Amino acid sequence: MAEGGVGKATSAWGAMTITALLAPGLLPHALRTALAATLTAVLARLLHLDQGYWAVFSAILVMQTDFGSSIQASWARLLGTGLGAALGALSATLAELVFGPGFSTLTLAMFATILVCAALAGLNENFRLAGLTAAIVISLHALGGNAFTIGANRFLEVGFGIVVALCVSLAWPSRARVLLRFGAGKGLEGLAGLLAALMDSRMSGRYGRQRIFHLKDSALRLSLKNRQLLAAARREPGVTGEGERLADLLQTLERMAENLRSMDHAIEDAPPEGFHRHLPEELSELGASVHALLLDLAPLVGDAQNPPQAFTHADLAESQARLERALKSTGDKLLELRAERVIAGYDLDEVMHFYSFYHALRETAREALGLAARLRG
Repeated sequence: MAEGGVGKATSAWGAMTITALLAPGLLPHALRTALAATLTAVLARLLHLDQGYWAVFSAILVMQTDFGSSIQASWARLLGTGLGAALGALSATLAELVFGPGFSTLTLAMFATILVCAALAGLNENFRLAGLTAAIVISLHALGGNAFTIGANRFLEVGFGIVVALCVSLAWPSRARVLLRFGAGKGLEGLAGLLAALMDSRMSGRYGRQRIFHLKDSALRLSLKNRQLLAAARREPGVTGEGERLADLLQTLERMAENLRSMDHAIEDAPPEGFHRHLPEELSELGASVHALLLDLAPLVGDAQNPPQAFTHADLAESQARLERALKSTGDKLLELRAERVIAGYDLDEVMHFYSFYHALRETAREALGLAARLRG
């Protein structure tokens, strides 16, 4: 690779790394995790826990980027550990009672226990750590020691690490709903970019397949992440009413995304020259005004408590008014073209392509207007 190419690649990698480090909540999450692990290690040493490192492992594993996800991870680890410890201790003890002590007996107990734990993990993901814990209990029992005592110690050590991690999360909270609002704001920006690509493809007659594919893929990935954050937010205390508002926000974004996918389907195989060429100014202004309103809404949705100081409700009202004018202008032009029977010169397939495109664009505009009205009200 040429030296210039290497330099550009290095610069691009550095830019991506800095962007990742500046992602909201990432640095606080790293600091919370480090603090929880260190605090757990110190407390385990002070309490003279024989295998306190398991508590440290648990604190690291259950510490998530938001409190709701930490609760879910804690529950899953505690449930899996408890089940695995109980099954491992029980199987080792019963096997020795029936077949007598020995390596082959514990090997049989290991096989039977892991078989059961793996089957349970397939039924419920919360049980996926059960097999690991059972294997640890049986292996340590083979070295000497009461299996039930080993299992109880393992459960208490894991529980201790979980408690410390949750205490750190409560003292230095990161709320899923805050991350979700940021993600929703980024979602609106992504939809605005996808809309711009679709409008460029239709009005220019050149379908930007690669650009549109990547924008659709990014929008889908972000939507899935936002859904996960919504589930985490609902597990956090004190979010009953806000949880419903956030769910409504995500549903609005998903409806807009569905409309944009319909636009994409309508233009992907449409001929470059079509009925849209009779109202290029109206369609271009409609697309541009929807795009502008989505970008205006993004920072307001992303941080509803601290909206950008340079942006006011008057600016949002102007964006709404511009979009409403564009909708009326496009509707009036279509009525004029119908009266002139211009559409009669096109075959049914082209008419269907155009109206699928237009109705999807119009519904996206209406969803954006509805969201703006809710934010202003």
